Amino acid sequence: MSSASVVVCVIVAAAWVIGGRSEPVTGSVQDLLPPEPRQSPPVSSGDAETVSGSALQPPEAQEHDYVSSEAAAVQPGDWENTAVKEIPRERLNDLKSLGWAVPFLDRSGFSYDVVRTSSAGSERTIQVHLTDGTDFISVAETRAESEETNLSPLREKLDGPVDLSKVRADSLELSTGHESTVYTSEESAVWTAAVETPHVQYLVSASLHPASAEDVASWVMVTDRSRVHISDSVPGPADRLERGFDEMLTWFSPE
Repeated sequence: MSSASVVVCVIVAAAWVIGGRSEPVTGSVQDLLPPEPRQSPPVSSGDAETVSGSALQPPEAQEHDYVSSEAAAVQPGDWENTAVKEIPRERLNDLKSLGWAVPFLDRSGFSYDVVRTSSAGSERTIQVHLTDGTDFISVAETRAESEETNLSPLREKLDGPVDLSKVRADSLELSTGHESTVYTSEESAVWTAAVETPHVQYLVSASLHPASAEDVASWVMVTDRSRVHISDSVPGPADRLERGFDEMLTWFSPE
């Protein structure tokens, strides 16, 4: 064996060992969130007192006719008082091993734009916003944070995201056999589909034509059903080697 081959084997072996040592462990969604910013103390100026704002406060809701653009990211039913936090897009794949379906969503022409999460009442919601540059699809997935928690009925949570007095509600059977309720309005180009099972609830909103509601909602439920089979919770050899080489490169990077 040539000396060059020996060197290559040593480098690959080192990357394998280092990659296994540095394998990331994600225990919960909370582990994926960036560190909370330090809060500045209140600043007093004369008789007026200014309190610094928190980056963790939910953004002001912007209404798209009957659907709130931020509502799906917030726990429905408590959306005005729930802090919405953004998950870095580079951590999206880490949600797969935690049992979430939204990181598996794959639709031709659409890419992930924003990923948000919130938690209330022992239920956590993760919302992804996908766009093709013109239209958007927003999918909010809600699951219980413990096995002892039962999800409260989705219908009770829709008062925040959807102004039910301004919409038409139609029942729709999806290709997966699930029942969905689709909310549409003549005054809005945005529709919302609500689907629930005993273990998960989905709120899907899109600016696509309302005729696409059955197809989009079915796509979400097919992804939910297949997520267990396509989960990459156990990284392969290539992932381990990649982590090892990445760490080794940092040894030679200038500080």
